[in-house]
Amino acid sequence: MLRKKKTTVFLSGLVLFSIGFVNCAQELPLKELELAKSQVERAERLSAEEFAPEEYSEAKKSLASANEFASEEKASDSKKSADYAISKAYDALEKTLPKLAAKSREEAVTAIDAADEAYAAEYTPEEFKKAVAARDAGETKLAQADASLASYLREDKDETAKELKRTVALQEYEDAHNSFLEAAKISQDAKKVALDRSGSIRQSADEVDAALEKAYTYSKGGNPAIDEEKARVASAREDITAGRLKTADEKIKAARLASASLLATAVKDHAKNRNGQAREVVEDANARFGELSAETYLKSNAKESYASTQENLGASNESLQASGNLLEQEKFDDSIAQSEEAIRLAEISIDQIETLKGKNTVAKKDRKTVETDTTTTTKTEETKDEKASSSQVEELSGGWKRYTVEKSNPADCLWRIADREDIYSDAKLWPRIFEANRKSIRNKNLIYPKQKLNIPPKTGKIGTAPKE
Repeated sequence: MLRKKKTTVFLSGLVLFSIGFVNCAQELPLKELELAKSQVERAERLSAEEFAPEEYSEAKKSLASANEFASEEKASDSKKSADYAISKAYDALEKTLPKLAAKSREEAVTAIDAADEAYAAEYTPEEFKKAVAARDAGETKLAQADASLASYLREDKDETAKELKRTVALQEYEDAHNSFLEAAKISQDAKKVALDRSGSIRQSADEVDAALEKAYTYSKGGNPAIDEEKARVASAREDITAGRLKTADEKIKAARLASASLLATAVKDHAKNRNGQAREVVEDANARFGELSAETYLKSNAKESYASTQENLGASNESLQASGNLLEQEKFDDSIAQSEEAIRLAEISIDQIETLKGKNTVAKKDRKTVETDTTTTTKTEETKDEKASSSQVEELSGGWKRYTVEKSNPADCLWRIADREDIYSDAKLWPRIFEANRKSIRNKNLIYPKQKLNIPPKTGKIGTAPKE
């Protein structure tokens, strides 16, 4: 009995050993399962569901089956399903990656072009170079991937070599895709930085506009080329708003070059014209002053007025001479300034001359009035003059007045208006009138009949004229 029992135990052990041996032979395909899982996840990450939906779906289902068989310890079935999942995942990647790389390449090229338009090459040159380098690396990898895939498709003898070629091609496509993604991201960041620095281009546009406006003023709007350049700058501003900084900068540079030439011509012509105008006014003042009898005035109460007139006239002649000299030296802005001063002083002189003549005439009229007893007539004429004068001045609130320019002899000008008794009684205060009417007076020496000027109070801050 004892011998039989020992034999039974031995057989039982043998059976257990046999079972253990069978289980080791059919061990679960862990490597295949892990590879299937990683490749299906890879296919999902690389958008295989979009580009190869059928293959991706098959791979995903087979992976699920492989895991289910593994949980049931059906090693053989699990391995078959895992191998099939791997195969379909590769099929999905083979169909997906070339399309994905082409798409990301297009996005990278678009992003780099947008960064280039935003002038990233100028404002963030290092980042822009990195973006271009990443794109170029992607192009190289893409070419290699195409060649490897073509070699894989031609291989029909060695299955192992064929699968290796496909694996290499897929990796090269993925590397190309990643390079293109990097290029797009760097380009987008570079574009953002470049756009943040667009203020300098806007400032350039402002500078060109200012030069064109100056040329426009000097040429009195008579040059179509100035309007063309103004339109070019306006177009550049639209490009700035749209993020096309490179195009905007090119337009502004072209407009700047043209505006410099236009302004130089306009300033030169204006300097010549203004010098000619100054010469006419100064010669007129000299002629009028020559009509005065120095002896008569120097012996009268008008002695100081006569001396002041002579001084202003002398200064106007000096300014005219300086204007001519500067014109010959092609210092046109300085010449214009001297011409303006010559005109201003000559006009003051002319007014003083007319005042001196008027005083002399009034003196004669007064003597005649006494002799002929025509006082009533004189008073009537003075009353008419006062009424005519008061009709030009309108009282406003806050001490302001409104003056209507009229054509008279001598003609109205700012300093004559300031010198009126019903305005300031002081010609030197004409700048207050000019400052208060800058929007309607571009040139302080040019005002027109029927033009309405706001006259601020004689003292204090000028402020804004009332609307009434």
